[in-house]
Amino acid sequence: METYRRTFFLFFIFLLGQKLPAQSLIVGIPSADIVHKGALELTHESQTNFWSYPTVDWNSFTFLTYGMGYNAEATISINNLASPASKNISLGLGVKKVWEIFPSITHAWELKGTYGQNVLFSVERQDVGGWAYGHLSFRIPKIKTRLTGGFSYGSNQLFGYRVKYNEFRQEISRTPLHPFAAIVGFEQPITKRFSIIADWYSGNHALAMLIPAVQMNIGHSVFILGYKIPNSSEFGGNALITEVMIHFGKLH
Repeated sequence: METYRRTFFLFFIFLLGQKLPAQSLIVGIPSADIVHKGALELTHESQTNFWSYPTVDWNSFTFLTYGMGYNAEATISINNLASPASKNISLGLGVKKVWEIFPSITHAWELKGTYGQNVLFSVERQDVGGWAYGHLSFRIPKIKTRLTGGFSYGSNQLFGYRVKYNEFRQEISRTPLHPFAAIVGFEQPITKRFSIIADWYSGNHALAMLIPAVQMNIGHSVFILGYKIPNSSEFGGNALITEVMIHFGKLH
């Protein structure tokens, strides 16, 4: 716990920068978007394989994000609320910071750096972990394609466990995962309101998947419909993903 307190303290020292316009959510990985100062955004993501009745699985992630200014935001989240129960519900407290890189030179390319840090509190196991990520992104002029690439490192409170079963499919052990993964994102605006997006985590863990999706922006809301394709069947099968974000405050 002390390690994460020190990380947050050092991170807040570097909360400097200029105001940036909002972009998109992507789906599973953090984007170069930032909530402007004083605004709130409530986001809910659900994953389900409703076509697999009667063995339907559902998992969810919910975030409340507050714009702190200085190109930074703070987030409270509840992760892995699921049916059947995930046995891995966690509460998260996090911050994210975005920098414009050489804006006078790279203005047309919108080159940005992003870093985030979360502390994760397990609800069911009374332990504490964390998640850190960082990436670079840029937008191709004229066609406005944004490409993102970076890293993610986190603990089992978000990334899950490797579970072993006996011959009767009874759980006999859980090995905590602490994966280091590559993260990749793609955003392609088609109109002012409609985009094609996708993201991917490398590795073999609960978030290791490719998610192609479409995004619709309507007023103060964003709607995403996507499809989850896991890297490995060990952590579940394909699923439909729906995500809704509601923005509270003036739109910039």
